[in-house]
Amino acid sequence: MIRHMVLFKFRPDITETEKVNIINGLTHLYESYPERLVAHHGKDLGIQTGNYEYGICVDFTDEAQFLRYGTNAEHLKLINDHIKGAIIARSAIQFEF
Repeated sequence: MIRHMVLFKFRPDITETEKVNIINGLTHLYESYPERLVAHHGKDLGIQTGNYEYGICVDFTDEAQFLRYGTNAEHLKLINDHIKGAIIARSAIQFEF
């Protein structure tokens, strides 16, 4: 199994509407993705200062499924149309579990 984790920091001038569009887009992506995904995402709780603002965790059966996800048209459209312009920082990791 491969776990993919992504963290975002939003631009300071992003609107709540833009954030909601990203969140809804992620939810739609995970619910409609053609292969079964276990995905969780959410806003930072604000318990500690300096954290990223939003986190995503998606589990894949293997590296091949992860690579297919990375080239999925809906996934790329969400990134290009909504996420890239809305964030100032992104961090990601993939690991086996």
